[in-house]
Order: sequence, then structure tokens, then C-alpha cells
Amino acid sequence: LGAYNLGYISEDQSLAERIDFLTDQLDDVNTSADELTALIADTDSQVERSFTASMSKIDSRFNELFVRLFGGGEARLTLQDGDSVWDRGVEIFARPPGKKLQNISQLSGGEQSLTSIALIFATLEAAGSPLAVLDEVDAALDEYNLVRFAELAREYSHSVQIIAMTHRRATMERADLIYGVTMIEAGLSATVGINPENYA
Repeated sequence: LGAYNLGYISEDQSLAERIDFLTDQLDDVNTSADELTALIADTDSQVERSFTASMSKIDSRFNELFVRLFGGGEARLTLQDGDSVWDRGVEIFARPPGKKLQNISQLSGGEQSLTSIALIFATLEAAGSPLAVLDEVDAALDEYNLVRFAELAREYSHSVQIIAMTHRRATMERADLIYGVTMIEAGLSATVGINPENYA
């Protein structure tokens, strides 16, 4: 037979053990990948159910607030087409009194603001959010609609802490506390706090 190496036997055994070890590792990786895929699918399913339920609640309340702020009309949220909840957007449709139902982008600036305000408060209510920061959401409103917004914000302030940045008097008149920044001298600003109840 000629010369032979007895080390080949132990090397073969070592390689066989290594192959078995790597096979087990590969099986573990495949099993983990399958479990992760199933977990992702389950999570997506739960997210879609939760999102759809929340969207339905927000849509219903959104319409009620829209009707209240506009004194009539209707508004609704519509899910766009898509394979999963992650691919689908939300479209906002509104019909102020005397107009046809249209996308929010086709409304006037004031109508867009008032529609957005209705949606913000509907979302806050559905989410149970304890705090809302509104940065000049009333800037585009006329005086009539401004009072409607201010009254709605005042009503929600009993259950949600609202911080509203505004330059509009009607909004400030309904605030519990007012903070302003004033320049007491050139280059030097100071914060001033006012409790309107003290001046009532």
C-alpha cells in the first residue's frame, strides 16, 4: 500500500465533528429566522388591527369636531391602497358647509387650519395624550373661527395640558396662564407671566 498517515483518521473525525457542529448552527439560524419572520408577521397583524381600530375612532371623532367647528359639513379619513399598513398613507377629505367633498389640499388656508385642528384634537382624544403643544395653529383663522377654536381648546384644557403659542387675542383671553417675552432694554429679553384671573 505504500506510506500512509494515521493522522488522516483523526483529521477526518475532527472535520466530521466540525461539519455536525456547523450544521447544528445553521439549523439554529434557520429556526431563528423562521421565528423572527413569524414574529414580524404577527406584529404587523397586531399593528394593523390596532391602527385600524384607532383610525376608526379618530375618524368618527374627527367628523364630530369638524361639524362643530364648521357648523356643519362632514370630514373623513381614508386609507390609501397598499400591501401592508406600513405602505398605506392616510388621506383627509372634508366638506365645509355649502361645498363638495374634497381633499384637504383643495381647501382654503383657513379651512385647512380648522380641519387640521379638528384632526389634532380627535387624535389627542383617541391617544389619551396628557399634553399638547400647539404652535400658532390659529394663525390663519378669521375672528369667527378663532373663537370656535379657542372655545374648543378651552374645553379640552380640562383633560389635556395645552401649551399654545399664539399672537391671537381671543386665544390668549381663554388661557389659564399667559407667558410672554419682552425686551426690557436693547439686547435684553425677559419672560413675563400673567394670570388672567387676577385681572378679571
